Amino acid sequence: MTTSVGRRPLEHVLVLGGGSEIARALLMRLAGVSLRSVILMGPHAETLKRTREQLLAAFPKLTVVTLALDLSELQTVDMAVAQALKRLEVIDCVIMAAGWLGAQEMDERDPESVAHTLTVNFSGPAMALTRCAERLEEQGYGLMIVLSSVAGERVRRSNYLYGAAKAGLDGFALGLADRVHPKVSVMVIRPGFVSTAMTRSLATPPLATTAERVASDIIRGISSGATIVWSPRSMRAIMAIYRHLPRAIARQIRY
Repeated sequence: MTTSVGRRPLEHVLVLGGGSEIARALLMRLAGVSLRSVILMGPHAETLKRTREQLLAAFPKLTVVTLALDLSELQTVDMAVAQALKRLEVIDCVIMAAGWLGAQEMDERDPESVAHTLTVNFSGPAMALTRCAERLEEQGYGLMIVLSSVAGERVRRSNYLYGAAKAGLDGFALGLADRVHPKVSVMVIRPGFVSTAMTRSLATPPLATTAERVASDIIRGISSGATIVWSPRSMRAIMAIYRHLPRAIARQIRY
């Protein structure tokens, strides 16, 4: 297994959304190969602490720091990320794993909830990634891993707030990839439904995956130098078909 960008191992990592189960599973894999230090950022101190403790229990020589970051507070995002970047003399990888699913049927009728979903899933991450990209460009190398979703491939009635935000983030990340190439690499991850705490209240659809499986697919993408990683791989073919269905038919599909 190779976890490197070019010839550089992924030793120093910044995670935006450090409480993410997918990010945690990915860090556990990286820690077994190359990871030396990590900064976990997120809005919930207890969740960050849990991830930190799990990492240190398995890999006691790791350096793990937790810092506050609330992507819904746009006026504080840039400063918080800039301060975190200053703590790392070298940064090999930035992982954008933040996300907020919300409750579609309730949120869609509340303008403030709509704004919150779009901000946490798109505007806040876009601001943070812009600051990180600047640092990596100055450094001359690095990898940015952005957790998108198949929900952004074709926005559906059942979760159009989350889907629209992920569609925006997905497009932003791919545009950013073109901007920072060839110095910095950007990899967009498009998982299907992932069974995590965030989706626990939802019915589990066919082809649901796990955080561990997504993490394994990300490692595969790092090794191959991929720009887009589908997880599971079969989602690429499924979404290629779904994306071109007539709206009258697509509207009838529950998942």
